[in-house]
Amino acid sequence: MPTVQDLVNIYQSYSEKELMDVYSNINNYSYEANEALQIVISNKGGINKLKEKLANELAIENEISKIKMEVAEFIKRGFETNDLKNRYKSSLLTKEQLDSLIEDVKTKIESEKSDKKIKPRTIIGSVIGGVISGTIGGIFWGVQMIYSGHIFAIFGFGIALLSYGTIRFFTKQSKNNIIVLIATMISVIYALVLGEILYELFGYIGEH
Repeated sequence: MPTVQDLVNIYQSYSEKELMDVYSNINNYSYEANEALQIVISNKGGINKLKEKLANELAIENEISKIKMEVAEFIKRGFETNDLKNRYKSSLLTKEQLDSLIEDVKTKIESEKSDKKIKPRTIIGSVIGGVISGTIGGIFWGVQMIYSGHIFAIFGFGIALLSYGTIRFFTKQSKNNIIVLIATMISVIYALVLGEILYELFGYIGEH
């Protein structure tokens, strides 16, 4: 059974939130756990200080979340980031933290726009990636039927991942782009059809 010191060593590695969770359920723990927790909390300034710190952290998280939503909406409406930096003030965040937060939101929005934008690379990469992944996937799909005589759903899932991964590699864009999504679906269908054709040509040879 762990000693008080053993548990102290364990609780010292806990975050404030984890310590508070243990404290809230301390009646379900052993005497040793209770003693160890009291020691660790005392070393951190006591339960009131711990509660105050957690409340402050929660307030900061809520402040950040609120500002992110507001800034995102303002940027989408065409507001400049410099105007927003001058606009926002906070008693919980420093000027540097606010500026960094606004820049992060701007970068995220621009990245999302770029991801959804249909570019020449989107079309070309989707075609090249779709053909390559569809051909490779189709061969594997056909081979597994030729040698097993069965269809394994997991191979279909693997083909979908292969198609999406390959198309994403060539386009540098995600499934949030409509062309990438459509190309992935077409590539999977192409792979399945190709696999069926190969199976029709060679038949089941698993026992030969």
